[in-house]
Amino acid sequence: MKTLEVTPLEKKKLNVLIMEKEYNEPFWIAEQKTSNNLGAIYKPSIGFFKFLENVVAKVNLDFATDELGMRSQEDFEKNILSELFRKDNIPFFAVDIDPNARTYLASALDEKIELRNKTIKTIERLSKKKEKDETMEKEYLVAYGQNLQSEIEGVEHEAIFSVRENWIVMGILDQAREIKGKKEINSLHICSPDHCASIKKILESLNVKVEVAKLSKKVIAATAEVPSSHELENYLQSMQIQIKPVIKKAADKAPHLLFYFDTDVKASPFDICMAYDIGYDAVIPYENVTPEEAKLLTQDALFSRGTKGIKHTTFMIGGKNAERAEDVFKAIKNSMFPQFKTSIIVDPAGAYTTAAAMVAKTERSISSSKLGELKDKTCAILGTGSVGKIAAVLLAKLGCTVMIASLNPKRVDGKEHAKNIARLLAKDHGVQVEGLYAPTPASKIEILKKADVIMCAGIRGIRLIDKEMLDEVKNIKILIDINAIPPFGIEGIELNDNMKEMMPGIFVIGALTVGNLKNKLEKEILRDARNRGKEVYNYTHALPMARQLLQESLVPKVTLSLSYPNRKTK
Repeated sequence: MKTLEVTPLEKKKLNVLIMEKEYNEPFWIAEQKTSNNLGAIYKPSIGFFKFLENVVAKVNLDFATDELGMRSQEDFEKNILSELFRKDNIPFFAVDIDPNARTYLASALDEKIELRNKTIKTIERLSKKKEKDETMEKEYLVAYGQNLQSEIEGVEHEAIFSVRENWIVMGILDQAREIKGKKEINSLHICSPDHCASIKKILESLNVKVEVAKLSKKVIAATAEVPSSHELENYLQSMQIQIKPVIKKAADKAPHLLFYFDTDVKASPFDICMAYDIGYDAVIPYENVTPEEAKLLTQDALFSRGTKGIKHTTFMIGGKNAERAEDVFKAIKNSMFPQFKTSIIVDPAGAYTTAAAMVAKTERSISSSKLGELKDKTCAILGTGSVGKIAAVLLAKLGCTVMIASLNPKRVDGKEHAKNIARLLAKDHGVQVEGLYAPTPASKIEILKKADVIMCAGIRGIRLIDKEMLDEVKNIKILIDINAIPPFGIEGIELNDNMKEMMPGIFVIGALTVGNLKNKLEKEILRDARNRGKEVYNYTHALPMARQLLQESLVPKVTLSLSYPNRKTK
């Protein structure tokens, strides 16, 4: 018998689009008495077929899979969906629990089902009698029958859901392994509604990118008659049965915990909400954390969870001060050793994910607009906070010529402060940027004239660039703003602008366009950290993940209108 062994792909990236069926594919472990014509209702509608046809036409699929259920392989290959995939030369496979494994599970149920049926017949016989002793015997039989049914349902549920879903996932992964010479593979899996969430979760735990598509439809149908019930079989002879209570222990599964270390006085609810939204069982916040405290807290958390629980433990560092956050990160990292290593996320006040989202979005926008490549541009960062500094680092590492400008007109040592920032970025991150002081409109205009790309990363609610400044600009410019609080950083920009030509040659990207990507990125990092268990997630890790999120979705935008002919009236 084939062994169930679900392991991640090596040196390959798998993207799976799960298409939710309109029905649950019939499947059972124990034999069921059902109509031989189930195929009349368990088949894709014309709406589902047309929707799938559009998806296949728009998505570059390497293979597709479907549950076999109770169908034979011959019936599976004659299915209308098989014909669709054959027409488009897309390999189409049935994935399901191994037949030998199903037979083994079924045999374990046969004896219990037979005993349950005998018990039911005996109860029915005793129900016709009034004797006190037989009434008491019937009560015992009811309790025993309930216990048998509970055991049967437990075995069936585990087989139909947990066991079967892992077999299905293994089948998908095995087909991906058969594809040679490709590092990234796109597949489609047609899935019963009851299994979509679990199969998605299993795949994501194996580092597979998953999207789920569902056909939304409304059906107005006439009333249907309910079929009549069948006669019960003849009663069996009574028998003696012994019953004893059994106390079952709950399954011991370590919950996913995130320890959130904030260097500020109050822990930010933003990151805490994000972590709960992607599925952490608990988020434990600590405030005003110092490196010394971080070391002790980390060790207590690690040792309490043990080598198994550590895989379900994540540390995240927040706070507005990036330097303090990095110090706390070092303390956490130095507290770990080989048997007790787990994921650490560094994202002070969202600065790293915001900077990565801003750079990735700009890079993609320039390329898709046929304006060259970001790495060849001169870029200016207006603002020297954490977002501005990390954006400058990421841009410099790409190969851009980078300027970072301090803007505060009240700073008496502005020029020296700007130069000092450039020196610190060189020391801490190994990049060369130019530090400038631009407290006046005239000094900002000089920067606008030099730069191809201008990223506004100033304080919330502060206008950095007005239209009079932009009137001085003659060449094509791309301006990005991350300030979502009015007045926005750029006069005339709107929150959802996405490479809108605000003025001739002036293209703008608004704060929500960047912010939406930033939020997706943080959730993806939190999810990846929970599933992987041993990574460090900082700005260098965030940028490629942001790029990946900007790739086209596997689910094409398809809208179908199906018209059914009206029934002719006489």
